[in-house]
Amino acid sequence: VMTNEGTFYGVVASYTSSDRANYSEGDDSASWSLFKIEGRLAFGEVDYDGADMYTGTPISTTGTDDFLINARFMWGLEWQPAQFVNAVYAGLGYRYLNDDSSEQLGGYERESNYLYVPLGSRKDFRVGDQWELALTGEFDILIIGRQISHLDDADPRLPEVRNWQWPGFGASASLEVRYRTESIDLAVAPFLRYWWIADSDVSPEGYYEPENSTVEYGLSFIVRF
Repeated sequence: VMTNEGTFYGVVASYTSSDRANYSEGDDSASWSLFKIEGRLAFGEVDYDGADMYTGTPISTTGTDDFLINARFMWGLEWQPAQFVNAVYAGLGYRYLNDDSSEQLGGYERESNYLYVPLGSRKDFRVGDQWELALTGEFDILIIGRQISHLDDADPRLPEVRNWQWPGFGASASLEVRYRTESIDLAVAPFLRYWWIADSDVSPEGYYEPENSTVEYGLSFIVRF
């Protein structure tokens, strides 16, 4: 039906609390629990390729403003040395994507809301006194999605449409390269994220949100303190 493609820039902030205080390097075996709060904000411009919903006339635009908000609460367990993996976690996440082309001819604002359960694990590798690698994989289960399409932005005679979306899932992977000393803790991490969402229900006005997928790839720069 249509595609959006562009570059985003953003920031992620997280806070982790754990009972690791009782662990010291050299212990034969230790485990502890952790709780993590994480928030992500990203924004950018995307290019649109699609067609008029009534006539099928091709439409292409550039410079559509987008922003993304992702908030997560997670609980997990960690082990040293690794019990196959070094950590597992689960939690609750909320993802909001705003795509606003209302300033362009025939455009309108679209709001995508996803409530989901993240399930993930992490494997650590020490490659030197100060260098570490961490491979993280995650699977996300959509609880429910809510799509809000402000069609009245394009034509006042059209309605504001609200659709429920389910089922759906996401997946992600990242490889973190970390340099850590007593005074510095820096890392870079290439990542890949994917979402797939099925057709929505049909609104009372007769509109629905078609099946869609999203692919994100990029690089994170990380500072810990």
